[in-house]
Amino acid sequence: MMSKARTNLSDDSFIDMLYMTNDSGFTARYFYKLINNGEFPAPIKFGRMSRWLLRDYSEWKTRHIEKRDSKMHLK
Repeated sequence: MMSKARTNLSDDSFIDMLYMTNDSGFTARYFYKLINNGEFPAPIKFGRMSRWLLRDYSEWKTRHIEKRDSKMHLK
């Protein structure tokens, strides 16, 4: 089964764990560990559903890219 393409997302769009795991290659378990350690935003709950703002996920990715890039400049 082919997944639905997500287009026209804005910073305020809600994304699910599947979006983050597909995009990053990390597991849901990894993200929940980060949440428990205070290193990633907690989900916004809608009943039993968990969603995150695309902005929060994008900022998290950007911080890690910047961290990597700053280490590369030191070498």
